[in-house]
Amino acid sequence: GPMAERTDKKMMDADPLLKELKQALESFDSDRCLQLARQLSDVVQDMDGILLVATAFLEVGQPSETLQRIKDLQQQGSAAPGYDEDLNRVLLHRNAEALFLTGDPQGALTQTMDLEPSDSLEASDREFFLGLCHDHLRDPESADEHFTRSTELDPVGNPPIPEITPDEAHDLIARVLGELPENIRKELEEVPIILEDLPELSMIQESAGQISPDTLGLYCGNGIGERHMGNISSHEGMPTMASIRIYRRNLERMSRDEEDLVKQVKITLLHEIGHHLGLDEDDISQLGLA
Repeated sequence: GPMAERTDKKMMDADPLLKELKQALESFDSDRCLQLARQLSDVVQDMDGILLVATAFLEVGQPSETLQRIKDLQQQGSAAPGYDEDLNRVLLHRNAEALFLTGDPQGALTQTMDLEPSDSLEASDREFFLGLCHDHLRDPESADEHFTRSTELDPVGNPPIPEITPDEAHDLIARVLGELPENIRKELEEVPIILEDLPELSMIQESAGQISPDTLGLYCGNGIGERHMGNISSHEGMPTMASIRIYRRNLERMSRDEEDLVKQVKITLLHEIGHHLGLDEDDISQLGLA
């Protein structure tokens, strides 16, 4: 009937779009990825296509959309159109990632434990991911054991993680602040800079994955740019207290070595200060803050 024909037509239209989505993913074009993923979301029927869309949502920072797509697939089980074991493996990997990114490290851990790696490189990445899960479950000792194993399995892909102690990080923050121009230092007198190991899970969960577990720093509160407009948060009628948070464990993990780590802490801190000053990305780099 006309309905069936319409579905066929829809399916035919999906192919070139799926091809384009693959290219957009490969070239890290996140705007185009999001656009195509939304367009394809209701059209694709087969496991391969749905997984591609789910992956795209993951890449553009919409992990809750990914979970939704995967849940639909899992409900169909092996009856899903185009089902096969390899795709199911990919699905479980994506699911674990999306669970982690939406603030469910326990779910991610459980899922990953069930997956047997196929070679030492995959085993290394798996150890690293297990490390992340343990870290966010507030068990840094177990996390570090996994990170060490990850490096043993693939020293090039997962090199040793440089360390900065809380004391060293505090000193570094003080030094960066000391080097700022006087007028900017003044603006920061009221802004606590809080050093934490990792972002709070509750915050990640409430943000539906918009705040990533591996975020390096976070600025909360009204920036000066907004404050001048007399902007007050409606629910309390009081300006929100501004604060800057810097996440030590995440900074360690994204740095290549000690020297790089020092640089990353500086960049992150200056970046969040830039947000407080109401600067956009361009202004920040102009100030030499990036």
